Amino acid sequence: MKRMAVVLTGLCLAAVLVAPAEETVQEIRVSAKKYEFTPSEIRVQTGQRVRLILTAEDRTHGIEIKELKIKEKILKGKETVVEFLAPAPGTYEFKCASFCGFGHGRMKGRLIVEPAPQP
Repeated sequence: MKRMAVVLTGLCLAAVLVAPAEETVQEIRVSAKKYEFTPSEIRVQTGQRVRLILTAEDRTHGIEIKELKIKEKILKGKETVVEFLAPAPGTYEFKCASFCGFGHGRMKGRLIVEPAPQP
């Protein structure tokens, strides 16, 4: 009986040591309305898993980040979730990907990817 307990304890410990660490996700809520994203500037660190939770407040909008091959519609009143791994450091433009009126071309923002801190 004691031997079985030792074996089970060892197996549990091995499972904990072998299991991958739970990956953290940086969630950022973004609203889209009348030719603007709020926030219009998003800062993340390279290698970070990012989850954008997007909501259109007034009509259908969209989001496009060409370098990341992201292009999604954002339906009014519904959450649209976009996940990606933050790329190399730099500034990446995002813009509305669904024509939303005369100010559509001005509906832009910036994804700023900063280097991850060194241990």
